[in-house]
Amino acid sequence: MYKKHPYLRDKLSIEQRAKFQRGTDVGLLAHEYFPGGIDMSPSTPSQFPKKAQETLKNLNNPAVNVMYEAVFQHNDTLIMLDMLVRDGDKWLAVEVKSSLRLSDTYYNDAALQYYVLHGCEVPLSDFKLMYLNADYVKNGPIDVKQLFKLESVMDYVVEKEDFVSKNVERLKAVVALEHSPLVNIGTQCHDPYPCDFQGHCWKHVPKNSYLFTTAIDDETLFQHYFNGTNTNAKMLQQLDPDSEEAHQIEALETNSYYVDYKTLYSLKPQPEPKSVAYLNLLLHRPAVPELDGTKPYEEMILAFALQGDHEPDNQFVWDCFEDHGRWRESIGLLIDKLSRYEFIVCFTPQNLTTTLLRHEIIQNREVGYKVFNLFNILQQAHFYHPAIKRGLTLQKLSEALFKEAKLFEHSRIILEATSNDLISYQQAREDLITENEIIKKTYQHFFK
Repeated sequence: MYKKHPYLRDKLSIEQRAKFQRGTDVGLLAHEYFPGGIDMSPSTPSQFPKKAQETLKNLNNPAVNVMYEAVFQHNDTLIMLDMLVRDGDKWLAVEVKSSLRLSDTYYNDAALQYYVLHGCEVPLSDFKLMYLNADYVKNGPIDVKQLFKLESVMDYVVEKEDFVSKNVERLKAVVALEHSPLVNIGTQCHDPYPCDFQGHCWKHVPKNSYLFTTAIDDETLFQHYFNGTNTNAKMLQQLDPDSEEAHQIEALETNSYYVDYKTLYSLKPQPEPKSVAYLNLLLHRPAVPELDGTKPYEEMILAFALQGDHEPDNQFVWDCFEDHGRWRESIGLLIDKLSRYEFIVCFTPQNLTTTLLRHEIIQNREVGYKVFNLFNILQQAHFYHPAIKRGLTLQKLSEALFKEAKLFEHSRIILEATSNDLISYQQAREDLITENEIIKKTYQHFFK
């Protein structure tokens, strides 16, 4: 599909694009570890063959000691290696990862690259993965020698060469097919990663199919589906009418939502709080530390929106978009403002209580009753709407409850808030307020 029908690929989410950009930025910074190299990146895919030839020529050019994005092709398999560094009469291969630790995915990625490099007869002294050092603390300009760690994976990639070779042949056979292979939809659509062609492959599945429910695991749902239970009516015949799955199917058919009200009301604050604050906190975790005294992915508060009776015009917004070094000012402000309220309502997949404790914004004795995270509350009450099959977000919640589909996801706000663009800063502030309005409306919808 990627090779022959790329136009059918689903549109990348803002969050995914942000991840790709982060990886690119870290990769460019890593070049400073081995400076002075030649960038072999092709400007278009049509330049791949030319760049592969140039890369091979540079291997024998004594004036070239480092290449970035070196292009190699072997057995119809093409790679772009992050860095190739001359090491005596051999070369050191380096692949860069923007993470704090290495996973099997990264090791297998290196194994594929080694397979191609070996096939091109590149004399390697070693193959290393480069990743971020979790213990690095910024003090002045970034010290790339301390920011990054290197781990040799040579033994692993050599051992995996036969495994890679067999898979390359298997995948070449797939690409050579005249038509796409006939593979039913299934758990592989979501695991280990969401497939980028779900919109195409699922186009014949009704939008209200029970395959979009969450009460039963995907493997069981697909077993039912391919064993002849291919409609909601047939599925309902096999279910307890009062089961969560049956309630979710009913929500699908009516394009409404289901929530376990008994559980929901058991979580309702008692007694009714007299003063409520609605808090929307924007956290930023840059892969490369921006400020002295911080580590990779260390959390900072970029902005917050607070709505409550004790605020001027019922709304207060603070941000440090134009100067991230001011972020600690938010702590004193939050301590002062939140202390005026009995109850704090938020919506976040993160543990806001932990965040507030980490920054000493609230004390242990206040945690049990003061923070009310609607994300956790709705999950405990088994909230379900057709829009949330792959995760509950404030955007989807807004669509489910209020039929509002404004694009104000946190990933977009982070991009706006870190864009060095005054217009984007203003949009980020407006989006934070919009999100907070949805948080307030959701709380009042269920608990007022």
